[in-house]
Amino acid sequence: MRNRLRFWRHKLGFTEQELTQKARVSIATIVLIEKYDHYPGKDVRERLANALGVGEELIWVTSEVADAK
Repeated sequence: MRNRLRFWRHKLGFTEQELTQKARVSIATIVLIEKYDHYPGKDVRERLANALGVGEELIWVTSEVADAK
């Protein structure tokens, strides 16, 4: 499974710091997800999706879907 967190964060105009504050997660969490494809627990996935205003399925996608976009 891959993620598109960086794509959505940039598309929606969030800095890492702004997203950490809005989603109530650490900067380390954002870095782990964006740089190392870390797959966080359900609570963190929900908070990030809600902070960005997109569905979780748009952030965490299978490799085939991510490669096609």
